[in-house]
Formats: sequence, C-alpha cells, structure tokens
Amino acid sequence: MKKLIMNKIKKEVNEGCFFHVDNHERMYIGKKDKTGIVISIFDLSGDIRRFEINEQILCEDIILFQQSSDDRYVFVYSKLHEYKVKVFSADGKEQSVFSLPSGVSCCLLDEKQNLWAGLSDEGIYDDENPSEQSLLCFTLDGQLKETHIDQQLSEIYAPVVDDCYALAEKDGLIYMLYYSYTVIAAFDETDVRRVWIVSDKEYSGVYDQLAISDDGFWICKDEHSLSLIPADVSLPIQEVKCCGPDGRELSVQQLKLTSNAIYAISDSGIYKRDIRGGKANE
Repeated sequence: MKKLIMNKIKKEVNEGCFFHVDNHERMYIGKKDKTGIVISIFDLSGDIRRFEINEQILCEDIILFQQSSDDRYVFVYSKLHEYKVKVFSADGKEQSVFSLPSGVSCCLLDEKQNLWAGLSDEGIYDDENPSEQSLLCFTLDGQLKETHIDQQLSEIYAPVVDDCYALAEKDGLIYMLYYSYTVIAAFDETDVRRVWIVSDKEYSGVYDQLAISDDGFWICKDEHSLSLIPADVSLPIQEVKCCGPDGRELSVQQLKLTSNAIYAISDSGIYKRDIRGGKANE
C-alpha cells in the first residue's frame, strides 16, 4: 500500500459541500443557503470571491462550477433528472443556458473553453443517441462540436466505450478513463493520440476522477478512495492512503484530482499533495 503525505492548506470545511479545484489551482467550495448556492472561490493570490446562484438544488447535484479562461463562470448541474448548463459573465449576468443529453457521467472544461461531457452506458445506448457517442464537446454558447473519438477508437481496434468514467486535461490533451475493463485514451479535438489498456482486472470498477503525473494515472472511486495505475500499465494498481504530515491516515470525505495536485477534504480540513514534475514519494 502506498502512503501519500499531504500538507494542510485550510481549516475545517462543512461536510457535504461542493468541492472543486481547477488546473490553475483555484479552489471552489459551494454551500447551500435559503436562496440557492453560494460558491466561494479561493485564488492562489489569497483573494476570495463569492458567487451566488439562484437554483434550489443540493450541492451533490452540482456536476461542475468553474471559471473559464476569459473569466466567465460555467455551472453544470442536474435538476429533476435533467442536465443543464448555465454560463455567467464575469459580473454574474446569465449569458447562455443549454441542456445536456441524459446519462451525463462527467464533465470537463478545457483550456480552449470547450465543455466536454462524458456519457454513462445509460446515455450511450439511449434511443436519442443513435450513433452511440460516448463523448460530446460543446462551445459555451451550447453549440455541439463535431468529434470522431468513438470512430477513431474503433479504427485502431481499441476497446469500445461502454461507460465514460472520468475526464482530465494535461499538456493540451484530453484523457478519458472508460470501461470496458479499464482503459485510458488520450486525444485532442481531432485525433486519438494513444490508448492504454490496464492489465490489472482486480481493480476494475466504476471510477469518478482521473489525473496524470510522472508516476502514472491517479484514479478516484466514490470520491474518497484513491489508487495509482503505474505508468507501465502492465504492473498492478496500487491502493493509496492519504496521510497528514504526521503520517496518520486521514478520514477523507472528498478527493479532487487536478493535473498539478491531489486535494483531500477530511474532518480536520483541506489537504494538498503536489504531483507535477517529480514523483509523489511515499
């Protein structure tokens, strides 16, 4: 078992909050109040901003809230079994609203301001998706962009996507973790660049996050269970325990993986471990 020593960066946080960190290390913490959701945005500079959303939903129904590269705010959520996107200007005015298809399992806002939506088996094999696309790409005004990821995977005889688990971005490429078995594909808007088929079948299951480092592929299950797929995917997957500076295992409530770091919310605060550049040592 691998132990990951993490540093505490913030004191206690309310249990059940929405928690997200983007690749620019902005941290988003959402809490429900009487009128909707209040998102606190913590910047690396130390600035704290608050953004209010007038939607009566639970924090667990927020799929994504993130600031775009041109300072707009992208809010993806589910309500009454529908998946919706709202895009707000920097001053909080609603700019666009559009719906996503049923069966959305994960979303990613990339550096080019595309919103990628991965579909579960429910969405892939839905009657409203006759081409059985597993991954959709939208502009922030709701226009669907043409992609051929599934077709290209088929052309190179990669396993078909039966369920899209998680999406990540690293160095200009999008990475998709999917089933059948455990497969990771790397691609840009036009081409599939590489596919990894994980040989360790004992760890097959439903995952909800993915991050890439020199060590390999970090994967998260049920928001709090962390594992590492070695860069040599023929090796066994390692179970990882998040620990505080004293080496004691943290009681993790939520994990968030970015291209730079791993974040953990525990009952004693928020912890962080950098994974960019060198190795994440035991």
